[in-house]
Amino acid sequence: MEETTTILDIQPTASSNGAASPRETLETIEEAEESETALKKKTPSLKGSARFARTKPNSENDEEPGEMAKILITQPNSDMSMDDSLDDEFQFMFGNTADDEYDTDLEVDIDQWLMEDRNQIYNDFTGEKTYLAACEHTGVTPVTYFIRHIEDTEVVMRFRGLGPLGAKALSVPLKKNNTIEKLNLEGNWIEMEGCTSLADTLSENIYISDLILSENRVGNQGVIALCDILIRNDYISKLDLSGITNNCKSYRSLQQLKNTVLKHLILRHNYFEEKGALHFKEALSTNESLETLDLSWNRFRTKGAIYIAEGIQENFGLRCLNFAMNGLGSEGAVAMGKALKNNRTLLQLDLSFNRIPESGAANIGCGLQTNDTLQGLKISSNPIGTEGAMVLLLAVERNDSSALNYLEMFNIRVTDEFEDLQSRLISDRELLVLHAGINYETTIEDLRRAEPDDWWIRDPMTKLRKYIKESGYRLIDLFKDFDKDGNHLISREEFIIGVKQAGIVLSEDQIEELIRKLDKDKNGQIDFAELLEGEREYKRMLRQWLDEKERLKRQGRLSESVKEESARDILAKSAKSSLTGDGDDSPH
Repeated sequence: MEETTTILDIQPTASSNGAASPRETLETIEEAEESETALKKKTPSLKGSARFARTKPNSENDEEPGEMAKILITQPNSDMSMDDSLDDEFQFMFGNTADDEYDTDLEVDIDQWLMEDRNQIYNDFTGEKTYLAACEHTGVTPVTYFIRHIEDTEVVMRFRGLGPLGAKALSVPLKKNNTIEKLNLEGNWIEMEGCTSLADTLSENIYISDLILSENRVGNQGVIALCDILIRNDYISKLDLSGITNNCKSYRSLQQLKNTVLKHLILRHNYFEEKGALHFKEALSTNESLETLDLSWNRFRTKGAIYIAEGIQENFGLRCLNFAMNGLGSEGAVAMGKALKNNRTLLQLDLSFNRIPESGAANIGCGLQTNDTLQGLKISSNPIGTEGAMVLLLAVERNDSSALNYLEMFNIRVTDEFEDLQSRLISDRELLVLHAGINYETTIEDLRRAEPDDWWIRDPMTKLRKYIKESGYRLIDLFKDFDKDGNHLISREEFIIGVKQAGIVLSEDQIEELIRKLDKDKNGQIDFAELLEGEREYKRMLRQWLDEKERLKRQGRLSESVKEESARDILAKSAKSSLTGDGDDSPH
């Protein structure tokens, strides 16, 4: 490319006589400044399309003072094309670049380019790219928490709203993931489709050992798919399937739980009921590897509880059982007492909220008299009363080999006798007992939730009428005995003194309850008319309750047998039969 060079010779300004006046000097300076400014503005950047260079003065031929340097302007020939000019600009900015030093999109191998993405997914050992591709395929939004923690040993994704498709996308990277050991997916409503995908993942993943799928409503088919995989999976040791179904059809699949690696199984809130209990009995009778089992809130009721107790009686591996809120009742407590007498591996047992009456506590105490392995017992919120609580503690005292160190009886009152015995046991053994307080017997409302016979035996009016009958008194005779000052009114103080002098066994709370019932006008005194009205009201309530008791018997919800022995009698009979070698010590 040819170039032409133009030399601009800018001469210094001077006056005609060689000497410049001040005004001319000022004008010359201003013109020089303007010229310099113009040259600065017109000087292009080195990143432009033309090359500018200043010619350096020859050191041998110095120019005269005041003479400006000559500017060499190099310009392309007028016949150069625009493309050549752009090429020069490109070369000036980026240097000489050969055509073979860079590629264009037209030279890309499309097949190789597509295979790169496939290879990235295939070689994705963490599973991040696989998860993103699965989310794109299923049309769900990726969970950033999972991406950030995909290489952790524990991932907790509770209540994230994954749904079936989200669980399906999550199961894809989990197949090859080798870091996650504990996975918590509680409350994500993954349903049957998501559970089936996770079950398929468990058939390939050998690292997940702790899996929580509670509150996901996976349905019967989801449970069946999961249990089928568990038979072949030798790595899951803890499984939580609480609240996965609201019907009793999925219990059939649970008999397949013959996995010898599974140690902890949680199945709360699944409503297995009596039919499911029969299958659990079969599983417990043969399984020796399961250590923890939570079956609380499953509506087993009396018959189902008997099945479970029979399974525990034959089991030799279970360490911890939560059987709260299942409606054992009196007969279920008898079966559970037998299980405690024969089982030698159970360490923790929770029987709270099971409608266990005083007689039921006695039967459980029969098991505690011989059991030497149980360390913790929870029997809170059962209507066992003060006598039932006392019987349990007596059973522990009579067993010198007892390992029990924790007894929980919330909402159950105890007596001074109980406290004295507890103090002796604390000094001799390391036993912690939690209860609701001292010197209080359950109220009328609490007693009505117990067995019928217990309620009427404990009712304060029942004890008052029993005293009248045994003493050969009439109601008017009792009134006269209590009316110390003869004013035909019984004050609160007179009533309390009369009860104590008569030897009627009533606690202070029961006395206060009886006074409140008899004092109809709430004036703090009881007249004979109020005493008669209290008697009539008691008889009316008794008739109503007897009718209700008969109705419960017809429905099969109440035992026909009538309790004739006290809780202490049951415990004493059990101890006696144990000494004589009689196998069946239960009075029922």
